[in-house]
Amino acid sequence: MASSTTLFPFLSIVALALLATAYAHHGFSVELIHHDHPRSPSYNPTLSPSDRIQAEIQRFNARAASLRAYFSHFHEYHDGYPSTYPPPSGSQSPCHPPNSPHGTTIQADLFASTDNNYYMSIRLGTPVKEIIAVPDTGSYLIWVGCEPCPKCYKKDPLFNPATSSSYTNLPCDSKPCSQLTPQRFCVNSTCTYYESYGQGIPYVIGDLAQETFTFKTTSGSFVRLPGLVFGCTHITNGTSQRNTAGIVGLGGHPLSLVSQLGSSIEHRFSYCLVPSSLTKVMTSHLNFGSDAVVSGAQTISMIDNGRQSFYAVTLDGITVGNNSLGPINSTMMIVDCGSTLTSLHGTVLERLVDALKKTISLPQVEDGQLPLCFNESTRSDYGYPDIILQLGTATITLKPYNAFLMINNHVRCLAMKPNDNFSILGNIAQQNFHIGFDLASWKISFAAADCTKN
Repeated sequence: MASSTTLFPFLSIVALALLATAYAHHGFSVELIHHDHPRSPSYNPTLSPSDRIQAEIQRFNARAASLRAYFSHFHEYHDGYPSTYPPPSGSQSPCHPPNSPHGTTIQADLFASTDNNYYMSIRLGTPVKEIIAVPDTGSYLIWVGCEPCPKCYKKDPLFNPATSSSYTNLPCDSKPCSQLTPQRFCVNSTCTYYESYGQGIPYVIGDLAQETFTFKTTSGSFVRLPGLVFGCTHITNGTSQRNTAGIVGLGGHPLSLVSQLGSSIEHRFSYCLVPSSLTKVMTSHLNFGSDAVVSGAQTISMIDNGRQSFYAVTLDGITVGNNSLGPINSTMMIVDCGSTLTSLHGTVLERLVDALKKTISLPQVEDGQLPLCFNESTRSDYGYPDIILQLGTATITLKPYNAFLMINNHVRCLAMKPNDNFSILGNIAQQNFHIGFDLASWKISFAAADCTKN
């Protein structure tokens, strides 16, 4: 039995290392399915375009609240399960990292209690079971709902580890268990994770395990990845998985998909999101390895936040057309594929809105949710300017479709909201950019692109 504590992690490292020859020089890409695509588990054909926009705004509000909760709890530690939920039966004392104090820092996933904007297909187990999961640059752990799980999302059958010959639970003294950032417990000698922001916030609890994952590439081939560490969720309060059976963490933590693949993908991934107007008929791409190389890019260093669960840069300036807003206090801007809208510090957003009012000669209307809206029914030459973001040494030009949303047939609104804690570069602003992440150098690359041809 002693060998079981180290054998499977060792085999995982060997198996993933062997992938370097196969994929580092070729790479692979998978589809990203938008929330409103017919293949999305959240697709609702009865929604009007206006209803879809309102749903996107609601998803952003929930995501932004999730991010704020993340940062408010970043330096807090909750010793044990929330008082509203007791530890699972058979639990022992919490597992803590070797040679660490009793407390540790909570760095919870950012999945929030809401649907997400993009999905991807993963296949796990032997034989394989297809799962539609949420790829998330704000999360570090891969996890799926597993049988038994009474409150997990069950549009499709859950993954049943008992039927997979390649599934293995990880013990509490395994290295992956020590790498779990939030609370972990020993339950019948199995490493058990607990993901939460704290009392009253959605949570998931399950077994840390290893399994074979298979990805279908955009070329139709399959990439088989044995021994990936993931979470097999058995307990949830039912609010963390509305329309998804799992999360694929793409953050910088050692247990994220990107970090586990490591040198086999040269520590690189990227994505290219098609414009909103095409998300019902086209899919976007998530790329790994050599497929993630961004040609003609502006490359800058990311903020070193401990390289855990999010990617961020500094926002140093904004220009509307040819007119700069003037000096602004540099703020952290999270590059987040899970947020629909872009958010700016309240005073900066007010200055941007004032500049746009002076530039766009269309009648203004009130929306109630977004800060600036225009009625386009009276003119055809709208005159929306480019908005240029200064991100460190890089300049990112947001075209009108990156910065404005058509709310209904005649009303278009600025796709931004205030947030005084930090800024967010949302996925509307990221559309038609090839955005690459290099975890080895901790740099991010931006290049304008036609993502329909990715």
